[in-house]
Amino acid sequence: MAYQKDISAVLGLSVSTVSKALKGYPDISEETKKKVLRTAEELDYKYREGKRGNQTDPGMSGTIGILAPGSADLVKSPYYREMLCGMAGETARSCRDLVIMGEDSAEQQMSWIGRVAARKADGICLLASREDLYKGRFAELLESGIPLISVENEVTGYTSICRDFRKNAALMMRYLREKGHRITAFPGDQSIEYRKYASVLRIEARKLEMDCLETDLSKLSAERVLSLSAEEGVTCVIFSSPREASDRIKNWENNGLTIPEDISAVVLQTDKEEWGSNEGRITCLSNEPAELGREAVRRLVRILEHPETDIGEKVSLEGSIETGRTVNDLGRR
Repeated sequence: MAYQKDISAVLGLSVSTVSKALKGYPDISEETKKKVLRTAEELDYKYREGKRGNQTDPGMSGTIGILAPGSADLVKSPYYREMLCGMAGETARSCRDLVIMGEDSAEQQMSWIGRVAARKADGICLLASREDLYKGRFAELLESGIPLISVENEVTGYTSICRDFRKNAALMMRYLREKGHRITAFPGDQSIEYRKYASVLRIEARKLEMDCLETDLSKLSAERVLSLSAEEGVTCVIFSSPREASDRIKNWENNGLTIPEDISAVVLQTDKEEWGSNEGRITCLSNEPAELGREAVRRLVRILEHPETDIGEKVSLEGSIETGRTVNDLGRR
């Protein structure tokens, strides 16, 4: 199955010009239209009879693919089930079909690009782990030029839908300031990701005339928390994941601390594996996975209908605060 990118490569034209020529746009010369149509026929570019929804390209099948390695485990996760529901709903609204492709499928011996071709997907939403992207498992697919949206992990040259960490950090800091907190602590390690988080938190804290101290999670005992509170004025600890927060809070309570009276605690970013399991216990930041899925499909449909709009941008979505029982309202004292 040939794609518009194949016609583009043969003729040395942009994909947008090929798309317009196939659709008969008046701003494309008749000579160019004839070349494009002749090449499309030679390459066996399939014209589809009729139109579906607001699709205008007769060479499209009307199918959007979700490429999800390990899809069997994926559907067990409440987080990804919500994301897939969002994708399915948005796909239906655009009058298209949705197909999920994974390593557990019948085509598991095929290459990734082969699976996409076999399912006749016009474009795909890629739900791959950062490790898979780094290992280059999808190199052939990424080099093929097939319209693609990456979800949750940024892929150079392609539009990516991600959670906006900077906006989320600012949102959490504003929330804490409104609750009367001025000095917070952020425990972690020396990994690159942690350093990035710590740097953003400090910047956002300074904007609000707050302070964010760094501390070692492994040494954050109940005694250390009391010391930070008494000597540094720390009133809240910002954790990076629900698991990290739950383990530490349990330890504090077992050692005589009362949450949030002695110390408040929040979670900056919910783990995908733990989404939906917090049940309002710990105040946290959350990005609705369904909205991530809907936005991914919306962007992919836009690219399919208007290829010239694909500029490989990173689309960052801001989350919201889910209030739990772990933040003391200091303004009410």
